[in-house]
Amino acid sequence: MGKAWLEEARWRQGGFHRLNRSTRHGISGMSRRGKGRRPSRAAAVERKVRTLQRLVPGGRGLQPEQLFLRTADYIFLLRLQVHVLRKLSKLYLP
Repeated sequence: MGKAWLEEARWRQGGFHRLNRSTRHGISGMSRRGKGRRPSRAAAVERKVRTLQRLVPGGRGLQPEQLFLRTADYIFLLRLQVHVLRKLSKLYLP
């Protein structure tokens, strides 16, 4: 990992700002989604929790703690389902 990657990671985390403003706003290849402020971390987490609530069956309306537990169970069940289907396909296919 080079110095440029580390600088980019620190900038994205808000650790420091580059001196040249033009490099922060897309002129040097980095792009921003909009002209407004970047969403806060809390807003980004809330958006991801809402997305997860839609993806996991029965996840709508759950608090994040229960949602994460339900998600872990759902992932386990999906992996188990894949395992069973692979075993069945080996049984029925030559």
